[in-house]
Amino acid sequence: MFSQKLKFLWKLTAVGIVVMMIFSLAGPAYSQQKRHEFSAGYGTVTTSQIVDIFTNVILISLTLGEAAKVDNKYPGAFVFSYKYSGGSRLGLGLTFAADRASGNLAMSGNPVGTYTENYYTGALEIDFRYINRENFCLYSGLGAGVTVRKGEYRYSDTEKSSSAYPVVQVTLLGFRLGNRIALFGEVGGGYKGVVHGGVRITL
Repeated sequence: MFSQKLKFLWKLTAVGIVVMMIFSLAGPAYSQQKRHEFSAGYGTVTTSQIVDIFTNVILISLTLGEAAKVDNKYPGAFVFSYKYSGGSRLGLGLTFAADRASGNLAMSGNPVGTYTENYYTGALEIDFRYINRENFCLYSGLGAGVTVRKGEYRYSDTEKSSSAYPVVQVTLLGFRLGNRIALFGEVGGGYKGVVHGGVRITL
């Protein structure tokens, strides 16, 4: 009888320890302090790059291969963001991204000039943070905004054009490593690129 009670107490203690461990691990995910996060990052394979490639295909098609953009250069996007999280799993913020494309203009395979296209994006974003601890965060996110494209085409004359179109960013998985000054990385697709990473400062 005594041994049965002892076994019961051991089981009850073990369950209590497990429950306490779960709460101690899960607690910080819900009890984070308010955070103001400022990020500076760099992204590659962006929406702007894809748009430029697509418009080049249209240009080649419309001119039956006579006109084309060649020797194209896509240095990637510089991205600046602000995010606010108020102690929950959600983070809300604003993002500004600057992207660029440049290269040569060709007619019948012969270079006739150069071009430069600058892309400026402003967007609203929301993150859902699966793990949201002081020194580590794992999250996914979604953003939507507008990109303004300004192009300059230099050949016998110089032409300028501008346009605007809606864009989105889907962050499949992102992480933050560190607290006040942290490194972060994201994988997804959109105006920040397929791969995006940099430095994040929290105030």
